[in-house]
Order: sequence, then structure tokens, then C-alpha cells
Amino acid sequence: MLPNDDKPWAKGVARTVICLTIVALACLAYFLQIRGMLHISEIVGIVLLFLTIVPPNLAVLYPWLLTGKPPADTRATKSTMR
Repeated sequence: MLPNDDKPWAKGVARTVICLTIVALACLAYFLQIRGMLHISEIVGIVLLFLTIVPPNLAVLYPWLLTGKPPADTRATKSTMR
């Protein structure tokens, strides 16, 4: 699943992965907080997991994030010049 692939299922999978990652990391943080085991090293690990999983999937959803240029307007407009 790369940002420039034209797979019809890629955006749905990327959305699902992002949502499940956020929910899973929130549950993990809550579980560790309840057990009293949420320390700086665990917080750093959770943030690193988030940064490992979410940005590549955001690049699949929004490929213009990689280039920095907004997508070209694909709507056909009538030109006044002939």
C-alpha cells in the first residue's frame, strides 16, 4: 500500500488502521495507567508506535502531504480563451 498506488481498497484500509491504532493505543495507555505502570518509557513507546503506524497511512489518504503541493483541481472548467 503505497501513496501513489491506485488500489480502490487502500483508503478504506488506511482509515481502518488509523482508527484501530488510536483506539488500541488509548486502551493500552488506560490499562497501563490503571495498573500503575505508565511511566515515561512507556509513554515514549506509545508515541513511537503512533508515529510508526499513522503517518504512512495518512500518506495513503492524503498523497499531497508528501509533496507539499495541494492536489490539482480535477473539475473541468470552461475557458474563455479559444
